[in-house]
Amino acid sequence: EFGWELFAWHAYVRALSRNFDKTIVICRKNSQYLYEDCAHKFLVCEPSTGLADSFFMHGFDQQKELKNILLRSNISISKDTSLFTPRRIGWPPNTHYSEEFKFGSHVVKPEYLIFKNEEISNKYDFIFHARNRKLRSEDNWSPKRWEELVTMLGGRIACIGTKAESLHIRGTEDLRGLPLNELCGIINLSKCVFGPSSGPMHLASLCNTPHVVWSIPGNKTRYENTWNPHKTPVLFLCDYKWHPKAEYVYEKYADWIKEI
Repeated sequence: EFGWELFAWHAYVRALSRNFDKTIVICRKNSQYLYEDCAHKFLVCEPSTGLADSFFMHGFDQQKELKNILLRSNISISKDTSLFTPRRIGWPPNTHYSEEFKFGSHVVKPEYLIFKNEEISNKYDFIFHARNRKLRSEDNWSPKRWEELVTMLGGRIACIGTKAESLHIRGTEDLRGLPLNELCGIINLSKCVFGPSSGPMHLASLCNTPHVVWSIPGNKTRYENTWNPHKTPVLFLCDYKWHPKAEYVYEKYADWIKEI
């Protein structure tokens, strides 16, 4: 799941790469931007076995897929090669972003960058991630409430996410499906990002952009502390869990934004 790749994986890969002459990253094509500063080569893997939930994808045979990728790419494993395969590191999301871990002979602390794109100049006042996933569909916010929030906020607003799992809300521009490098530039330049807890909301933290998130109380700590390495301003709303009214979100935001 994208949020877990952001905070329970990619920064460890970056830190580990400092100890090797060459780093080959196997990932989805749209995730390559996360590793561009530390990868010498990419191998694309687009698993489609089932829904991604937390760290792992349902029904995905990691070892079998890894062998197939190495065979297709004519890569042989020697004594000078180290394989770093997906695993739980610590106990995410409770593991703090500053905690060190040992991998073989290497002790590393995850390294997080601020994601932005100097080539992007297209500015939006607000960004929406209107979650529309089949997984836990009861957590999706209603289109009616999104439209109400558009009216209350005003300004230039865009919707982000994948076209398969997010909505384009009436009265906003449709930026769903944007390549990750462009998306990070758009988010970094915006005033604030809104949405229920999701991967794109965690991305807002790494883009150093204020964000308003609503979810269950159990998700609060990851946004405010353990998964917030840049100490990005975040307003976490949990009084009404996944379904606050648009007026409530707007009023809380209006009071909060004056203080940051």
